[in-house]
Amino acid sequence: SLLGHAHEMAHLAQVDFMLFYSALPWLDGAERYAQEGCFPGGAFDNKMHFASRVRFESPIDEPSQMLLFDPQTSGGLLLGVPQEKLDHFIEQANKKNQAVWVVGHAEAGAGLTVR
Repeated sequence: SLLGHAHEMAHLAQVDFMLFYSALPWLDGAERYAQEGCFPGGAFDNKMHFASRVRFESPIDEPSQMLLFDPQTSGGLLLGVPQEKLDHFIEQANKKNQAVWVVGHAEAGAGLTVR
């Protein structure tokens, strides 16, 4: 899941990763399916394992939180880019017509926070 990968990255880097829910791109229909409660079993397993490691600072409803625990959320495509290299990274991605989204940042501390 996105939260599982984000937690692992933050933990190994010994930083606090801030994830901005409003910046996350969703496939068409994902939020509708979430509101209907359509999740694979792995999402519930991920939630059981990672929920205690995530702080939700914004009021995010349960179906939206579950999207972040869904094993289909491409957490494996999450990567960290140093702030000083971010503009160049985005420029190069755009030149290759590769979609890229800035969905959070790392800061001093430890953990995973969703805002």
